[in-house]
Amino acid sequence: MGNADYHFNKTMTLPIERVLECEEALYRAAGMSKEDAYCVSQHLVEADARGVYSHGIQRSSLYFKRFEQGGTSVSAQPEIVKQFGATALVDGHNSMGMVAASYGMNVAIDLAKKFGTSAVSITGSNHFGTCAHYAEMAANSGMIGFCWTINAVNIMAPTGGTERMLGNNPYAISVPCATKPNVVMDMATSVVARGKIVMAKKTHSPIPDTWAKDVNGNPTTDPEAGYLGTVQPFAGYKGYCQTFMNMVLAAVLNGSYFGPQVIDLYEEPEKIQNSGHLMQCINIEAIDNLEAFKKRMDEVVDYIKNGRKADGVKEIFVPGEIEANNLKKAKAEGIVYPMEVIMENRALAEKYNVPEALRL
Repeated sequence: MGNADYHFNKTMTLPIERVLECEEALYRAAGMSKEDAYCVSQHLVEADARGVYSHGIQRSSLYFKRFEQGGTSVSAQPEIVKQFGATALVDGHNSMGMVAASYGMNVAIDLAKKFGTSAVSITGSNHFGTCAHYAEMAANSGMIGFCWTINAVNIMAPTGGTERMLGNNPYAISVPCATKPNVVMDMATSVVARGKIVMAKKTHSPIPDTWAKDVNGNPTTDPEAGYLGTVQPFAGYKGYCQTFMNMVLAAVLNGSYFGPQVIDLYEEPEKIQNSGHLMQCINIEAIDNLEAFKKRMDEVVDYIKNGRKADGVKEIFVPGEIEANNLKKAKAEGIVYPMEVIMENRALAEKYNVPEALRL
């Protein structure tokens, strides 16, 4: 995913530290604890810095609407409600998705340190941002991390159907390297995440006709029509099959909402989401020496990147490399934001009486 996936008009560039400071103040003003406000803000700002604007601070207006109308609790805390060996069930108690998911992945990491592997199922959660963040928590702990989630709204039709019955349920895998950034795959099972269509709506930008279909099942370049219609699965029926199984792993397994129970995150902010996730870890040291594995991963990356390039291609990338490059650039130069997102965020800060000095 690159910044070319987005079209911005007027922009503003801000240092990562500045955005994080302002977002944390905003979520503190909503009633979150300092720890939870930082957890959420760090996740959102990291997404923007990696170029994944669909899951960055542009989501705050949506999250605050859910706070205001009772759909999501600003103060609830997750807890382990069942544990057996290397597995656990976490109840998020309707906490923010980032809070519940971070807690769950930390449990998974701790269990994998003890048992060599782990699986932690999370229920009672909410939209949690990017899957990559949690998979990378494991990779940064010397493990291979896996993350599955069910989407926040049914936006995909099964192959052969026209009705919205499934989410584009995302998943991620992250693997550590020795001298290179983690290799991380994070993707929805649609051609693009619906958040990209939302971002296109906000910036009044057309979308490729491969992203979505309108309510009549026709490909569209109008983000409003795509928002109201359905997203297109990647690889046709294969994307449908993948999203079906991701739903089972993330939600059916633990009794979270799925199918007709799934609310519309955007249009029903007053309703409980009861989202589900699954976090898994493989402790590399349980199988082989961690440093030896990381060196082999470096070799794999070099092998792929040194492959023969097609005409017109300057560089071959491995999964997550573009986002890692974006993050490196953002740390040095700041994050480029569209003014629509900046103004929306400022309006929220003003509404919640955030001090002027802590507004974007």
